[in-house]
Amino acid sequence: MQLVPAGPPTRRPREQAAAGLERSVVLVGLPGSGKTAVGRLLAVRLGVPHVDLDEAIAHSQGASPADLLRREGEAAFRIREAETLGDVLSGPPAVVSSGGGTPCFHGGMERMRAGAWVVWLAVTPRVAAERTLLGGDRPLLGQTRPEHLAALASLHGARNPVYCRAHARVDADRGPDEVVAGVVRALRPVAERSVDVGNATTRIAVHAGHAWDGADRLADLAGGAGVLLVVDSKVAAEGEGLADALRARGLATAVVELAGGERSKDLRTAQRIWEALAAAGLGGGDLLIAVGGGAVCDVAAFAASAWHRGMRLALVPTTVLAMADASLGGKTAINLAGNKNPVGTFYPAARVECGLACLATAAARDFRAGLAEIAKIFLAFDSDAWQSLLRDASRLRRRDTDILLPHLVRAQELKAMVVAADPDETADAHAPLTRLLLNFGHTLGHAIEAESAFQLRHGEAVSLGLVAAAEFSEAQAWAAPGSGAEVRTGLAALGLPVDWEAWATPRALARLGADKKRAADTVRFVAMARAGQARVEVCRIDWLRGILQVLAAARPPPSAARRQP
Repeated sequence: MQLVPAGPPTRRPREQAAAGLERSVVLVGLPGSGKTAVGRLLAVRLGVPHVDLDEAIAHSQGASPADLLRREGEAAFRIREAETLGDVLSGPPAVVSSGGGTPCFHGGMERMRAGAWVVWLAVTPRVAAERTLLGGDRPLLGQTRPEHLAALASLHGARNPVYCRAHARVDADRGPDEVVAGVVRALRPVAERSVDVGNATTRIAVHAGHAWDGADRLADLAGGAGVLLVVDSKVAAEGEGLADALRARGLATAVVELAGGERSKDLRTAQRIWEALAAAGLGGGDLLIAVGGGAVCDVAAFAASAWHRGMRLALVPTTVLAMADASLGGKTAINLAGNKNPVGTFYPAARVECGLACLATAAARDFRAGLAEIAKIFLAFDSDAWQSLLRDASRLRRRDTDILLPHLVRAQELKAMVVAADPDETADAHAPLTRLLLNFGHTLGHAIEAESAFQLRHGEAVSLGLVAAAEFSEAQAWAAPGSGAEVRTGLAALGLPVDWEAWATPRALARLGADKKRAADTVRFVAMARAGQARVEVCRIDWLRGILQVLAAARPPPSAARRQP
């Protein structure tokens, strides 16, 4: 079959590498999902030929698909369609716009998956009906709007389980240009690496898609076992899409939805998870997948570590904070008696899937709060990364995930280096890669977070703790003059709260005695020598509390507007 070039090559290097041009890209979806319009634009964007399967059939048979359907019937048409698909897949790489039913007959989806990269353009029946009524001869849909809507709703229910097996899914209710941009993001390569955490290995994937775009990798991990999805209610759609994708891959998948947030990270929530596991009949050989923010990842991982003395675990973090910190390193935790994380285990996940597309719907406040954990890691270990983060501050405040990606990957690399060197936090406090250093900003940050009754985001409290730790270090001459101001100014540029003094109340400072790093009347406090170089100092708690009180009193109190995150 002859392929017609769509136009001059206009793809960028990253897009060329993403598509690879080693295999075709096949677009699947309901009639009206925009496969032809998107396919033509995508082919121009990537600089490859475009093939519309219906047009190819019409060219070879001398009759339109609608005429062939009326003349020969659907069964005969599906045979011709399958033969044409085989011809296209055996040819040079192209962007292929399939027919709506092509994946659903004669093993179409499996043949596509074996020979191409398959992208599902997911559209609602209402939007699809609006488009199909605009023109075109579609004998399978009827003539009127109610007939189109009813037919598409029926096809939606019947075909979505097949479409769910696509390698990636893109929302196609939007305009063609936006959909093309979504497909291009989905074609970008997945960044994968392994992290050794003690005797366990965690496989980490970072990609531009949604939770369901990691379904193949998660299904491989499950290996046919049963699955329980523990889903944060804030990202219920991510969990629902992943559940559908796993079921489409033959996995029995149960779902339990949690409210999320620090106030639900307790024993009652863990018990809900255990009860869901029992109801689904799942044991140690099955797989628990947590989908959500840091709190849901923490409590779900804690529950997994205790169920049948440990079951397989995967995490799908959906916040910047969870991607950068909470999902890596194997720490699990729940809150108790108003204190942050006093109960927990070390239990690394087998796989972590970070899909950046889910961040598009995150609240700006949550996105910024996650940046605090990235800043913490850079301030502790990499001054160049810290400066690079600040150069991108304005775009990061606008939630630009393309800009976020390299910073997130670098933060994960640094944390992976530390947890590999000190997986269970037993290294000497003054070792270069002691895991204690990851608690930079947490001693006061956790106290403030708990005192706020968890109204502050974890990252916001860490930001306040980082500024306090930097200014404390400078006051003790552990850090060079100006170090505190550098941290304060930098975190403010990222849109994070920095006026810790207003939160350093006697009640909050009293919570320093509940720090997990406490030993008798001392605490292992993470200070800094300079940006990129943190260090551990053993401090008497009453002395630390007293100095912080003096520093807080010495600074003019912020306005109410400045105090609020």
